[in-house]
Amino acid sequence: MPDGATPEFAGQVAVVTGGADGIGKAISLGLAAGGADVVIIDIKPAALDELKAVAAGAGQRFAAWHCDVTKAEQVTQTCREIEAALGAPSILVNNVGGSGDTQVLDVEDLTDDQWEGILSLNLGSAFRFCRALVPGMKRAKYGRIVNISSGLKEGIFGPQAASSVRLRLPYITAKGAIVSFTKQLAKDLGPHGITANVVAPGFTLPGENARITQRYRAMTEEQKFAITGSIPMGRPATGEDIAGAVCFLVSPRNQYISGETLNVSGGNH
Repeated sequence: MPDGATPEFAGQVAVVTGGADGIGKAISLGLAAGGADVVIIDIKPAALDELKAVAAGAGQRFAAWHCDVTKAEQVTQTCREIEAALGAPSILVNNVGGSGDTQVLDVEDLTDDQWEGILSLNLGSAFRFCRALVPGMKRAKYGRIVNISSGLKEGIFGPQAASSVRLRLPYITAKGAIVSFTKQLAKDLGPHGITANVVAPGFTLPGENARITQRYRAMTEEQKFAITGSIPMGRPATGEDIAGAVCFLVSPRNQYISGETLNVSGGNH
């Protein structure tokens, strides 16, 4: 950014769900570096000092709310508190998600609670935060929404499939449904000056402290090649790679891209 230039997100409030670590943390840092006031939603503690360290403008505000994103009443209350404290957000990144802690490979072994829980975490949370925050964007006639899907949205098969995603059927179902949800959202919100897009990360090492990064670092070279050998760019994505895509889509530079899915996969999709 040239000396004296106004940061591109200056004066905007950005909400990032699941922003305390991993890809969400990288996105939060990217938005902070662009001058946004950043709100992290998570059930884990968020390191706000790291956001302050990359702040691009004077007086930027950073906050974190503890919220169970599967609970509608908690999401509603959290969004009310954010708007009261910081004003209506104009940027929403629905990043929170996961495939659970218990591995279930076969549809006949899935319980209703497992199915509904993963759908609620990955897909339902995006709906809940959009429902709560879109009215403020409509009033402003401006908003930028990015929903995080996954390169796995098309399904997985092969030796790595059994261990890479725990509750894979509901997880992949949710990540695929996020694309359709966003396409319709873009059509509904376009007349109000609001864009909605999807970023679908490929295999990503979001940071050295991330569990997936530690597992990858402990693999043999042969095991690593089995995962990354088909990536034309020759390496996994970083958190910064994903953050860069998100920051473009939510920036004022994006005036006309909406309803699209951006695969950030090094050419492997």
